[in-house]
Amino acid sequence: MTQGGEVMEFVNTKTVKKSVPIFIEGGNRAILFVHGFTGSPHDFEYMAKEANRAGFTVSVPRLPGHGTCGEDFLKTTSRDWLRRAFDAYYDLKATHDDVAIVGLSMGGVIALIMAAQLKPKKLVTLAAATHVFDKRIQLTPFISLFTKKMNRENGEKFDDPDLQYLKEEYWSYNWPKQSAQLYKLMKMSRKAVPEIVSETLVVAARKDDTVPMEAADFIYKNIRSEKRKMLVFERSGHVLSNDVEKEDVAKAVIEWLV
Repeated sequence: MTQGGEVMEFVNTKTVKKSVPIFIEGGNRAILFVHGFTGSPHDFEYMAKEANRAGFTVSVPRLPGHGTCGEDFLKTTSRDWLRRAFDAYYDLKATHDDVAIVGLSMGGVIALIMAAQLKPKKLVTLAAATHVFDKRIQLTPFISLFTKKMNRENGEKFDDPDLQYLKEEYWSYNWPKQSAQLYKLMKMSRKAVPEIVSETLVVAARKDDTVPMEAADFIYKNIRSEKRKMLVFERSGHVLSNDVEKEDVAKAVIEWLV
């Protein structure tokens, strides 16, 4: 396909069922859920259904390059991911009285950038990656000049074939090229935080091995929101929307948004 003289290449791939976007119509109040880096809508499946049960319309878009294959992932940029999230918000806002934003990890970073510009009434960040433990991310703009992806050990096995496929395509590699795109968003989000006035719930996980507690503290202390709250879940890991305390996490998020 050509556009304006440029060749646009699309990967011959598929979207696995676990990664299909979630949209469930509810009331006039809506929630946009934004998933994380190498994640997909399945990370919010439980929370979205619970929020819909509470009366909300819910939307969990699939960010470009996610939930398909690694080759497709490498063809996307932070601009693509941001654009998809903003578009999903605009679509909800066109047909609903109020739209809250909930973001996990990189999705939390995107949610912060969105909240600074769009000023939603309510915002929730879950393990938002304004900071990460692995300081090598600062080197990814340089490393990505030499390699796009690197093998990493991941001995996890999944009974679900979709999750096993996602593990083999995404979670068995480090992605310097795409991590450099994530790093751009992280820096943007740190600049955006002081512009946020939304009622904000900042959620962190004590057993998170990706995002340090420093990130939640940074958000909580630097937003300008008059109404704010920080919650720490003691038994959860990084993807706390889909971990051992997911029921309690979902309940806390929904109570904040009601």
